[in-house]
Amino acid sequence: MARTLFSEIRTDTARSRCGLTLDTVLASGIETGGMQSIMTDGEMPLSYHDLGRRIRQLGHALTAHGLTRQSRVAILERDTHRYLEAYFAVPMLGAILMTVNIRLSVDQMRYTLDHSQTEIIITAAEFLPVLEQIYAQRKDIPPIIVIGHHAFASSSGLPLPVICDYEAMLTAATDDFYFPTVDENTVATHFYTTGTTGLPKGVTYTHRQLVTHTLATGFALGTADDYQAFRRNDVYMPLTPMFHVHAWGLPYVATLLGVKHIYPGKYDAAGIVKLVQSEGVTFSHCVPTILQLLLVEIERNALDLTGWKIMVGGAAMSPALAKRAMAAGLQVFTGYGMSETCPVISFARTSKNEALSQPEKLCRVGHAMPLTELRIHGSNDPGKDHRGELVARAVWLTDAYFRDTQMSATLWQDGFLHTGDVAVHDDDGAFRIVDRTKDMIKTGGEWLSSLDLEARIAEHPDVEEVAVIARRDEKWGERPCAFVKLRPSTPEQPASGDAPSKAAEIREILQQRIHEGRLPPYAIPDEFHFVDMLPRTSVGKLDKKNLRAMLEQGTEKSPTDPAPQGGQHG
Repeated sequence: MARTLFSEIRTDTARSRCGLTLDTVLASGIETGGMQSIMTDGEMPLSYHDLGRRIRQLGHALTAHGLTRQSRVAILERDTHRYLEAYFAVPMLGAILMTVNIRLSVDQMRYTLDHSQTEIIITAAEFLPVLEQIYAQRKDIPPIIVIGHHAFASSSGLPLPVICDYEAMLTAATDDFYFPTVDENTVATHFYTTGTTGLPKGVTYTHRQLVTHTLATGFALGTADDYQAFRRNDVYMPLTPMFHVHAWGLPYVATLLGVKHIYPGKYDAAGIVKLVQSEGVTFSHCVPTILQLLLVEIERNALDLTGWKIMVGGAAMSPALAKRAMAAGLQVFTGYGMSETCPVISFARTSKNEALSQPEKLCRVGHAMPLTELRIHGSNDPGKDHRGELVARAVWLTDAYFRDTQMSATLWQDGFLHTGDVAVHDDDGAFRIVDRTKDMIKTGGEWLSSLDLEARIAEHPDVEEVAVIARRDEKWGERPCAFVKLRPSTPEQPASGDAPSKAAEIREILQQRIHEGRLPPYAIPDEFHFVDMLPRTSVGKLDKKNLRAMLEQGTEKSPTDPAPQGGQHG
């Protein structure tokens, strides 16, 4: 008699069915997905049955190389089906998958590998030179499994301990392998979040946390309006790095649903758009930066990608960007969370008609996910326009930072996870972020939201990106300072006017919004810095810390003339 799919994954089937563990997500996905395809950039299409086989082979191979329970396996890789295999195989062995942020500095990556106590490394061949820098002059190097061809010569003379090639290792391994029984409270994944200060902080999640987040996210998106729903007939492609909070947890949801997966490998706007067209991609997620790059490609080539649903998060999406995306046929909406929340804990629930008529509603963090409690800190019943820090509770939120009791206590002060975001609770029950606690500007004793001001500046048709920060001011304490990146000139839309004229046009827009009562009279920045590029963090967020340092050091570009009305507080 043929084995059941559950018995293919582990021997103790009764206990397996009772636990909220990742093997149950995989088994359900295999049953549902069957021969549905999973591929990387058109390469090596796999069925769900092939995925299950390769995961068993990976489990057998890692066990043969000495992996034990609670050992940490670090992976440095692009977004590929091999990453998905590691998402399941490593935790199903009772070990811990450490997803390395490949955009960090060498020093930061060294810290995360050391702090996590990594014992085995799986890496794409392109990152071998980085690992050589990380482990230069050291002998305590974990064994390394390499993905892809690696004609790598050590420049330091100290060879890296490469033990095998990934595909050769899987070919040599048997698929007649049974995973051990793992308790649902076993830690499954580990990664590092980089804040504005200090060293990266380790975040871990158990099987139970990952599965409950998968179920809640799948239920929330599956029951949403067609405008934003994620269902079995969708084709999924992540555009959030798989090293960053499990690509927002959506690969687990996609696997549970049994949908077609497309992995883009290295991010390239032209290649991504080509995959959307050739593979019929219908659901993705990304940060605003990636959305802007995609829109440039779509607009340049006058492409029709109507019906592509994209959840946008990681940073604020302005109404102007939402309108631009919808004009290109994309169905965009905001999802909200952070590394410490697994991450999605809310999203902007909407419909096509509402999105078109009220695009600003797409940019709210929206309503809480099922099984999630959101509230404004310090108030059980906040009135309209009451502002405060958004705090959260849910079964899947990280319990603590790895080996950091002090920061863990701060994170969970008063029994709620503190997001660091300042929010208001709108009349329809949706939450709206107005700023980060550290980014609010206090000018003349009054608070000013940098996000509100950025959204208004972005209304200018030539503004591609904007970041507003506080600049010290002897008279007012702080004043807003804007860094603006203009949209590139094209034959269809040639650039017109210089920086001072653009600044004047932006001031006119802001003055009109003040007249309409949508901004306070002291909101117009004293300075506009027009830049070719805005600094970003390793996960694509605007790096305001870097901008503040530029101001303090005087390395920003020369500003436009200060606005004569700037600093007026009425």
